[in-house]
Amino acid sequence: MCGSELHSIKGIKAVLQTQPHQFDAHSSVRSLGVNPADISPFIGADTFVMPQPFFGPHPHAGMSAVTLMLPEADGGFVNRDSLGDSSIIHPGDLHWTQAGRGMMHEEIPNEPGKAARGMQIFVNLAQAHKQSDPAAFHVAQADMPVVSGEGSSVRVVAGSFAGVHSPINQDPRWLTRVTLLDISLQSGAQLDIPVVAGDNAFFIIHSGEFIKNTDDVSAISSHNAILFEVTGDIARLQAGSQVLRGVFFSGTPILEPMFPKGPFMGNTAQDVAQYAARFQRGEMGYLSKSF
Repeated sequence: MCGSELHSIKGIKAVLQTQPHQFDAHSSVRSLGVNPADISPFIGADTFVMPQPFFGPHPHAGMSAVTLMLPEADGGFVNRDSLGDSSIIHPGDLHWTQAGRGMMHEEIPNEPGKAARGMQIFVNLAQAHKQSDPAAFHVAQADMPVVSGEGSSVRVVAGSFAGVHSPINQDPRWLTRVTLLDISLQSGAQLDIPVVAGDNAFFIIHSGEFIKNTDDVSAISSHNAILFEVTGDIARLQAGSQVLRGVFFSGTPILEPMFPKGPFMGNTAQDVAQYAARFQRGEMGYLSKSF
């Protein structure tokens, strides 16, 4: 508990079902179907299982493409980008590609045949940062602080919780500052997460059961997301009869027009056209396909 008796508990705005897409018998993605305005500064979040490579080198601009590998994954990814990075995203690691004005990257399983399980998260950049220099950040699972409570374990992937901070917070180049928490709750356990009033917050269930509240004990299970109301400053998670595993997201909304197209996120159609022109001119760098 976090002194919630002094605070206002957020209501649940919606329960959202993730939408499946099957690449083959072993590889799949489940996407969060939601209006981006309801989760800003996040644009979207996909949960993937991928033992084989599917996506070759591709650009991004005006946004960040974030990979969070789940600790229970069998394998990880190799990240390559036009900034010169070539590193392994091991199970539990975070890799944050902050594209700014544009860069190329590729992420493929580091051991083909071993399922890489994780999340691909897309995060907006404010207009003032959309032309910033591209950058990449990597946080190993071993460097992420873990906060243990009564029946709870919270891995602080990005942002802060209970007075501890992710290493990514220390880098002044990190522009869209959000909170990402990888959470495990034992059966019947409850966890209160402080959220700045007015920020958006949601929780994607990977396994187990989420209970709405003591008045409605119906269980919400995996492949669903809980979208919290903006009002209130505490998001409450309650596990049902099974261990609850999932990732919690919160951040301050970017209240600007959004114009997405493919791998680019601008404020206007002109922004996206300029990104596309920069890509065609080779100004986002070069990256050859590795498979």
